[in-house]
Amino acid sequence: MKKFFVVLLVFIVALLSGCVKEADYPYDTETPCNLGVNFSSYWEISEDIKVTSSEVHDGDTFYINDEGYRIIGIDTPEISKKVKFRADKPVGEFGEEATEYFKWFADEFSEKYIYKGKDKYDRNLIYLFSSDGSSVYFYEASVTAAGLARPLVYEENAEPELINAIIKAYRCAWENRRGIFSLWDSAPVLKNGDEWEDKIGKIVWIEDTIEDVGYDTYYKDYVAEGKYALFAARENGYKYMFGDFSLHSLKGKKVKVYGELWEYNGEIQEYKGRPEIMVRAPFEIVVIH
Repeated sequence: MKKFFVVLLVFIVALLSGCVKEADYPYDTETPCNLGVNFSSYWEISEDIKVTSSEVHDGDTFYINDEGYRIIGIDTPEISKKVKFRADKPVGEFGEEATEYFKWFADEFSEKYIYKGKDKYDRNLIYLFSSDGSSVYFYEASVTAAGLARPLVYEENAEPELINAIIKAYRCAWENRRGIFSLWDSAPVLKNGDEWEDKIGKIVWIEDTIEDVGYDTYYKDYVAEGKYALFAARENGYKYMFGDFSLHSLKGKKVKVYGELWEYNGEIQEYKGRPEIMVRAPFEIVVIH
């Protein structure tokens, strides 16, 4: 948390002193990501909205007059156990930092959004953009590049150029070991037989041998099943995040996988009660042999 506010202070001081040059997203004055997108064209076709920090619920959700808005294309760590969207999704590391980031972002800039329908919880699904008067920022790429969000793609509302910007931002966060990737060299490594329940919601490595690769019809995930743990990748958006990489190529191999630790709680009985990591990109998987 201390590091988060130090970086935030650096950006604000630079902004006030006029030293920050035009970039694809804010909050990064040292290692900007090349997202290859001019977001000004999206700003021109977006609708006005004003989000304040008091309306922010977490890093990807806000409420205005009790009307819910879900920012799409990303998934930020949960800050509450009261999650009705997926029963096994725990409170995660960097959830508070993502929330504080969104509060800062909301108060710092003017906002516009592109509406993409509603979800089954009657929340408005939106892409969110902001401007400081000279540059346009895409919130989803901004918070992801800070290492405080992961890509989450649903084909029915995916804008390919925007999704690819988020994925590039995620790779940039990994390359620069920011946010969730700052623990890359220090996260605990779990192996077959290790106790893991006390680490649910934490960022860990799991080392395991992949025995089979299947499909979870309940969550619509591809699942690489190890002797000890499960490694899932969402079918929605798989082509965006994995490209030519196939989970089936891992069968019979020993791997280390990095991510937030969950406990599987879906419909497949043989999976129930097992540790699980939702894999968002191939670089989170290290093949040992």
